[in-house]
Amino acid sequence: MRNLFLFVALFGFLAMAAPPKKIVIQTNAMCGMCETNIETSLMAIEGVKKADLDLVTKKVKIKFDDKLVDIATLRQAIANTGYDADDVPARPKAQEALAACCKPKKAAACCADKAKACKKPE
Repeated sequence: MRNLFLFVALFGFLAMAAPPKKIVIQTNAMCGMCETNIETSLMAIEGVKKADLDLVTKKVKIKFDDKLVDIATLRQAIANTGYDADDVPARPKAQEALAACCKPKKAAACCADKAKACKKPE
């Protein structure tokens, strides 16, 4: 009986845990390499449960624990990776280090053909 009480109490406590928060952040991502860069950067942050970038809309959907990470940190992580994040501009040095197809000025030529693989600059 005592074990049953403990089990019910534990289950009730877990059921009351808050679900992860969700946010959508607009980026200027253009290709699969951009997608990998952004998602990898976000998933490295403690508290991020899921990051999914839609290249058609250029929006990244993020599920996160707001007790461990805040929205400003998520936007800054994207900017530090070299991409705009809503009103937070990309960090210039990080943007310069991106592959040629991921840079805004060169993107039209490289990423217009989705079958063409992006390559790191030499």
